[in-house]
Amino acid sequence: MGQASLLGSQQATPAPNSNSSAPAANSAAGVQAVPTEAVDFRKQNLSHLRLERGDRTFDVYLFAADENVDVLSASFCGGGEGAKQYSGHFQLLSVADDTVVSKLDLDPDNNFVEKKPHDGARLFRDPRSGQNLVVLYQYGSCNSESVQFFSADPSGQLFLIPFLDRDGRTWKQMLTGADGAIPHTADNALIFCSYANVIGYDFCDTYAFDGENFLEAATWMTQEVAAPIKGLNDAGLAARALFDFLSVLSEKDYSAAAYYLDANLETAGTGRVTANRGQKAAFLENYCTVMGGQCLMPVKMESKPSADAQGVLLFQVLFQTSDFQPLKIGARSSFDFRVGKTPAGFKVLDLPPRIP
Repeated sequence: MGQASLLGSQQATPAPNSNSSAPAANSAAGVQAVPTEAVDFRKQNLSHLRLERGDRTFDVYLFAADENVDVLSASFCGGGEGAKQYSGHFQLLSVADDTVVSKLDLDPDNNFVEKKPHDGARLFRDPRSGQNLVVLYQYGSCNSESVQFFSADPSGQLFLIPFLDRDGRTWKQMLTGADGAIPHTADNALIFCSYANVIGYDFCDTYAFDGENFLEAATWMTQEVAAPIKGLNDAGLAARALFDFLSVLSEKDYSAAAYYLDANLETAGTGRVTANRGQKAAFLENYCTVMGGQCLMPVKMESKPSADAQGVLLFQVLFQTSDFQPLKIGARSSFDFRVGKTPAGFKVLDLPPRIP
């Protein structure tokens, strides 16, 4: 789950393997020259960029040997009438000294439309590292574009840059607004915000590039749609921690959910929760599958006006059942949750409701 899961544009992926993560910077292992005569990428490429790594310069091409070009017959959010749309089995190629040193297959569903952010590959200068990265946009919805980043090591080997969350999840892409803008914070972490119609919030994530990965710095949700950065406050951070906790529970990702659960939680009939994350995950699985916990997707969240005397923020949540009906237990259809600020971030102090 996460901001993109709301919009159906990205999926959490396992930790990157050796084919997608950055090779060691001082090693050329795995470089294998491919004869350039086998392809015609210099004439048929959709994009041509240049990356400098150390004292070497690599040409990077966005190329599909089976590229197909269509002309849009009508306008929609992803393209204007008369615009060219490019489809095919696209690859990124890095080339040095007239030799292809690396090929990276892209998603077979990728397509590109001229005069939109998703028109091909482009360079993006990361403000934290000062490196030029390759960025690819794809149409997500009228409110969003999905974005992926790629880089190359000093030998020219291309790799996808993954996004690593503190709860243990890994993403291959992020969502940003329909204009494709990617601003950054004062400490040069990149900001990705996108609006989710289903719940009426902007979901924002910041990530800092460490040379190989994007590492999560902060996540929040806000209704300050015109200026989402204004939502980067305790209320927005706490709301996002609660939403992520409940949404990953609904997806049965108990390990990720355990990250958000406060270790001091104790409720009637469940006992005290341990601080051990693995044991917390096992506890949550038992709570949701055996003990009657209604671990469902939240569809509406409202914060109460102020924190309590201990600084705990209060929220009311509405859930949706698997048959798309509102959850009701007796006369109740909204349920209270508390979120507390701890040295380890905001943690959830309540479990989902149980069927009596």
